[in-house]
Amino acid sequence: MRSPKRHGSRRKTKKGSMSRIPVRLNVLMGIVILMLVALGWRLVNLQITDSAKYKTEVTSAESSIEKTNVQRGLIYDSTGKVLVTNKGSQAITYTKPRTITNKQMYKVANQVGKYVTIDTSSEQLSGANFAMYYIQSTKRAQKVAKASGTAAAPGTDAYVNALTKYVEKHQDQFTLTDAQLNKALIFQKMANAYSLSTVYLKESDVKQSEIANIGERQSKMPGVRVGIYYTRDYPGGNDIKSLIGATSTSKSGLPSDSVNELLTKGYSRDDIVGTSYLEKQYEDTLKGSKGRVKVTTGKDDKTTEETLYAGQAGGNLNLTINNKFQNDVEQILKDNIPSGYTTGAYAVVLNPKTGGVYASSGINRDSSTGSLTSDALSTVNQANVVGSVVKPATITTGFMNNVITPQNSTLTDQPIKVAGTAAKTSWWNQNGSGNMPLTADKALMMSSNTYVMQVMLKLGGLNYYEGMSLASLPTSVFQTMRDGFSRFGLGVKTGIDLPGEITGIRGSTSRSDIGKALDESFGQYDTYTTMQLAQYAATIANGGYRIRPHIVQAITTRDRNNNKITTTIPTEVMGTVNWTAAQRQMIWDGMNEVVHSSSSYATGTGLKDIKPAVSAKTGTAETFTDGHSTLTSSLISFVPNSDVAMAIVVPGVDQANENVNQKIAKAIYAAYWKDVQDSGSATK
Repeated sequence: MRSPKRHGSRRKTKKGSMSRIPVRLNVLMGIVILMLVALGWRLVNLQITDSAKYKTEVTSAESSIEKTNVQRGLIYDSTGKVLVTNKGSQAITYTKPRTITNKQMYKVANQVGKYVTIDTSSEQLSGANFAMYYIQSTKRAQKVAKASGTAAAPGTDAYVNALTKYVEKHQDQFTLTDAQLNKALIFQKMANAYSLSTVYLKESDVKQSEIANIGERQSKMPGVRVGIYYTRDYPGGNDIKSLIGATSTSKSGLPSDSVNELLTKGYSRDDIVGTSYLEKQYEDTLKGSKGRVKVTTGKDDKTTEETLYAGQAGGNLNLTINNKFQNDVEQILKDNIPSGYTTGAYAVVLNPKTGGVYASSGINRDSSTGSLTSDALSTVNQANVVGSVVKPATITTGFMNNVITPQNSTLTDQPIKVAGTAAKTSWWNQNGSGNMPLTADKALMMSSNTYVMQVMLKLGGLNYYEGMSLASLPTSVFQTMRDGFSRFGLGVKTGIDLPGEITGIRGSTSRSDIGKALDESFGQYDTYTTMQLAQYAATIANGGYRIRPHIVQAITTRDRNNNKITTTIPTEVMGTVNWTAAQRQMIWDGMNEVVHSSSSYATGTGLKDIKPAVSAKTGTAETFTDGHSTLTSSLISFVPNSDVAMAIVVPGVDQANENVNQKIAKAIYAAYWKDVQDSGSATK
């Protein structure tokens, strides 16, 4: 008989065990319920919340959005004459689907290659694409596997990688027929495209039979379409390209220096894009916006197209350039450029009131062969020492720093002899026999070197005396002069709407180079571009306002409703000289006397017969070209109270051609009054 105590103990153990079972079940049931709730919530998301998203993804397997090219914007001159337009030709394009295998692309390329022949002589098949195309054929792949001894299973990544590497290293062992090469090059174009981007398979000399065959078989060639390829056309001749710039082609592809940036903006690798000058500067305006077409392939393999957005052609540029005048200026430079060691001739003509450039022409000359090359942008990307044309700026800097005044500007022209530096003189007073007192305007008329050197010394706190030392002349005098010059646009960027503008070269300002401050004062040290000289001339002509020069005067675009929108480029004042009326008048008087004085010392009298009358400042800088002593002949000029100012630079001339600047200026003024403006309206 069992003890009651033990019997009671057993019942307690059984009861405790039974009490723990429901707890476990409850936990398990709770977990199941949570999982069911999560599953239900996910089903709600799939069927209701995210249904549109997944429907789109399913549909995308059957349809794709293709981009269609639009015409690039046109470019007109100031008279409304079209300078750059587009020439369209039919092309075969390919839009790469979002998901496609190399095997599928191989089949499409072979289909296209049956009916489209591209120029295999001008296309290069890369080793990687040769290998990739070659092994897509099962028979050829087996041949390569045998030759390479590949042990990997066919169809695996290891198998494909092994075969590809082997073919790349032993390409001479494997050959393609001409027909296969044609298809392989088409395959390469497709393979190099990004997902959903459009590339050209053939963009020139497309035959009607090729177009017809592609059109009839589009369902078998997903992504392949007949499109339009636009190229730039120049109705007035290609000479304008030296100013307008160039565009890429489908073969050249996007510029290597900006390809990544352009790809992030939605360009395809073979899109046309501006690569230089105005085409590059105004790329965002000229490119337009591509159209979008939804292409759907049904179960019967028939394709349908739905235009989602027709696209918008690029905006048009209306230039300040007068094409007839631009061509005439270029011809004038060609006709008058000296021989010998002359390296070029450059001219800019603009409106001093608005900054609009009428002509910007440059001719580079190979001094060894004499060959000439048009280079309009050399006016902004080539700089030269320009000589005495800077003297109005030096004298104005003296005015602005109160070291001379219009009422007290007399200094004696005399040879400058300072310790440790060779004597520096004016062209007509080399031995001191012609010493004479000069006011600022007379110093400009006679182009006195020693006058502006003495102004420079005063800017540094010194007065000239023979044999003086420059040891106490502060090097800051360089910056003082440069600050004054920059008020007119010398030594700084003009702000012209062209890429690649340079500022020129500024010489050293170290203590050991302090003697160069003398040369700086009369334009024989720092270098300046022709465009800077033109802005300088315009600043003097308009009374002291530094106007930003520009070549585009208006941009015409259309909105999505095809409404025309014209944006006019406003006149932009970049700074002012802040001179007084008396200071300005003395500079004007001096430049007028350069041309119209009866003095035998006047340096610009070759221009005195020009009507309407002009003011000017000539310049001659001593240079060396190919080891030979040469000159840079320069000039700035304007018609007072009128709409024209100009700058001319001809580097590398010999002594006999020192005045070629005036010869060119006379011809340019004659062309201006003929091409651009009636001379009778000059000051109206």
